[in-house]
Amino acid sequence: MQSLAGKRCFITGGSRGLGLAIARLFAAQGAGCTLIGRNEDTLAKAADTLDTQGDLQRHCVSAFDVSTPDGWEKLVVSTKNQVCDILVNAAGVSQNSFIFKTEKHDVNEIIATNLTGTIWGCKYIIPKMMKQKSGCIINVASLLATHRGKGASVYAASKAGIVGLTRSLAWEVGRFGIRANVLLPGYIKTDMTKDMDQNGELSALIPLGRLGLAREVADAALFLAQNPYAHNCVLNIDGGLSAT
Repeated sequence: MQSLAGKRCFITGGSRGLGLAIARLFAAQGAGCTLIGRNEDTLAKAADTLDTQGDLQRHCVSAFDVSTPDGWEKLVVSTKNQVCDILVNAAGVSQNSFIFKTEKHDVNEIIATNLTGTIWGCKYIIPKMMKQKSGCIINVASLLATHRGKGASVYAASKAGIVGLTRSLAWEVGRFGIRANVLLPGYIKTDMTKDMDQNGELSALIPLGRLGLAREVADAALFLAQNPYAHNCVLNIDGGLSAT
């Protein structure tokens, strides 16, 4: 297994939820993390929670909208002398409405953030990795990419697109020493899901009887980052829900 000590990681959605959990674990393993999100103050507060291992310059933030290519272009220019060993695309917005009740702007935001943002991240960071002849991409999709969901059709479509994107990337970039994998978390305890299991009805549907923890998804991301033969993995981490 490869060490993350000294590695540079770019993590979208890094200010909270799964992105922050992954950043915290990677930082504890010795990686330097660039947290990417829309709000600089929120990102800075998140970065302050990362293990610096005595190096106060180990982590940094970059505030921009991942759904716009301009932000990614500026990031590439500002980090032209910096490697990117690991790209984690974890930025995302959720949905809780039937498609016929979903507003147009919500449809656009879900697709733009979840899917298009992941595409832009890969498009702009992969050339960096090609120059290095190494790199690891971890895209965060969802169990709903392959499993039924209520009131989440647009969200599910965006996450299914991420799975298709990652599989194609695995074929395209493997010859450059770049690995591409995708995580399919089930229902995880985050701000997004805090109101979804108030009566325990959702937990009752999961074979393990509970929602997952963000740290458990981060552990899966760490495995993908460290295992040099993990490529084209579509890794469920859902407490067994996909078996139902």
